[in-house]
Amino acid sequence: MKETLNILLVAFVLLTGCQSAGNKMPQKSGKAPEHPSYFKNVLQAHGGFERWNKLGSMQFQLMSNGKTETQLIDLKNRKDLIKADNYTIGYDGKQVWVSPNKAAYPGNSAHFYHNLYFYFFAIPFVLADPGVNYRQLSDISLAGQNYSVIEASFGQGIGDSPEDKYRLLLDPTTNRLEWLLYTVTYFNGKPSDKFNALKYEDYQEHQGLLFPQKLTGYKYENGQIGEARYTVSFSNLQLKEKQPDQRLFEMPEKAEVDAAKK
Repeated sequence: MKETLNILLVAFVLLTGCQSAGNKMPQKSGKAPEHPSYFKNVLQAHGGFERWNKLGSMQFQLMSNGKTETQLIDLKNRKDLIKADNYTIGYDGKQVWVSPNKAAYPGNSAHFYHNLYFYFFAIPFVLADPGVNYRQLSDISLAGQNYSVIEASFGQGIGDSPEDKYRLLLDPTTNRLEWLLYTVTYFNGKPSDKFNALKYEDYQEHQGLLFPQKLTGYKYENGQIGEARYTVSFSNLQLKEKQPDQRLFEMPEKAEVDAAKK
């Protein structure tokens, strides 16, 4: 697998080697979904779904190896905007666009990447969206620690990759997410038993909600954690109840659309 050199190449590494998650979650609706009690406990451990559900926008800086992106997300309709030094990616609710052109983005798929780190950063809250199914699995041991496990999967036709699965590895005392195991089916649409591992670190409280300041991806095989593959960090998090100006997500005149993989 190619070495991750900077944040502009992280998505490419994830696409070709780590196989990360992407545009597959259901879009958020105005109606609050019902959650099983064991998943409600996880949401409560991270600040609570009611507090999360009041928010209209999220903005943060994503950093890796000295490179920075600013990401803005409308939490009600899930439109998003990513600004980097050499490119801007936007999702206007219907299509993903890249400015000044698709060639400016160095990864394989801006459509795959545009909400990738938002979903990772905002789990478990994004897994509280409608259309997600939950089940408790047996406890497991990973890297010398014991964890409770909840698996999340998606209903038929939900999101871009309904075959994906997520396993939340939780501290059994605090119910806080410490590891995320996940599969990827975005590129072939087929179920997979190959899980990847993501470590959640350095939680910090913002307006009563907990978010990680750092995520580290690891090799994962036969139930064992291998060497670290990449690390990204988050800073300057802003949470607001008001939704962003919708004009921010509109495609500029000379931008190009990056279509979803079919």
